[in-house]
Amino acid sequence: MTTIAAIQGENWAAIGYDSRLTEDNSKIYTLPKDNGKVSKNGPYIIGAAGDMRAINILTHVFKPPTVSPNLYGAKLDKFMSSVFIQEMKRCFEENSYSKDGEHDSQVMVAVNGTVYEIGDDFSWAHDETGIYAIGSGSGYALGAMMASLENKKKTLATAKSVIRQAITIAAKLDPNTGLPINILVQHFGP
Repeated sequence: MTTIAAIQGENWAAIGYDSRLTEDNSKIYTLPKDNGKVSKNGPYIIGAAGDMRAINILTHVFKPPTVSPNLYGAKLDKFMSSVFIQEMKRCFEENSYSKDGEHDSQVMVAVNGTVYEIGDDFSWAHDETGIYAIGSGSGYALGAMMASLENKKKTLATAKSVIRQAITIAAKLDPNTGLPINILVQHFGP
């Protein structure tokens, strides 16, 4: 699978990801930085853990809806529920990836500085900590980030360092996670 880790700050979000792709536990690929598990698509940073097909579609086929930079909080949540996820679901269905309202991946989206974890049933969640991880190494990465950020101020520089360390730890413990690590950052507001 993979490890994708994110930290949401006051006016930014940082998402890091590993580069390993395993196929049927018999083949291992190292993905290039510009064609990995997370990509920028318009004002969004979108990543997927699970089937590589999901990120292929989200990177190369999906045309996400335009989002106002003035949307945040409950209004952004409503937009994600009623517009973004509906468009993502339609795109998955049109490309034979979704069936019966579900798909086989976890998706992480950053938009307007807010991180959304989207499940295989198209539901989404936030965490009050602003710390997220998906994929087979997510438990290791999440634990490492929580421990590293305890009693520390969340700055972008700290977040990037913590994400890099967390995915490195996941790569040591999860055979489906591998180096190198890439990080994308989204700035929002002033």
